[in-house]
Amino acid sequence: MPRPRSVTLLALLVLSLASFNLLSLTSGLRRYTVLQSLPLSLPPAVPIASAALWTAIFGLLAVGLWRLKGWARWGTLGGLTLYLAQVWIELLVFSQSDYIRTTAWFYVVVDGVILLWVWGTLFRPKVRQSFSNSVSNRKSR
Repeated sequence: MPRPRSVTLLALLVLSLASFNLLSLTSGLRRYTVLQSLPLSLPPAVPIASAALWTAIFGLLAVGLWRLKGWARWGTLGGLTLYLAQVWIELLVFSQSDYIRTTAWFYVVVDGVILLWVWGTLFRPKVRQSFSNSVSNRKSR
C-alpha cells in the first residue's frame, strides 16, 4: 500500500523540525562562549542539549514515518506533544519578556491546530491501515 500523502507531508514536517533543531544546536555550539556571558535564565548547555535530543528524535521519527513504521506513528504523537509542552514550559517559566503575554493566545491556537492536525491525521482509518499493512507485509516476507 502506498504511503498516504498526509503521512508524506507529516514526515517532511517532522524532518523540518529535526532540521530546525539541528540549526539551533549548531548555532548554540558556535556561539557558546558568547551565550555564557549573557544573563540568560537557563545555562546555554540546556537549550543546546535539548536541540541535540530533539534533532535525533525528530530525525528518527521522520525516517520511521516515511517508511510507515508503527513505532513512528506513536512516537510522533507523543514526541510532538512533548516537544510543544517543553516549548510552552520554557516560555512560561523562563521567559523574561512581556511579549509572550500579548501573543500567547495566537500561539496557543496555532499549536492547538498543529496538534489536532497531527493527531487527526495519524488516527484516520486509512493512515492507521497503511501503518498496519506495513507491519503485516514485513511479517509475511
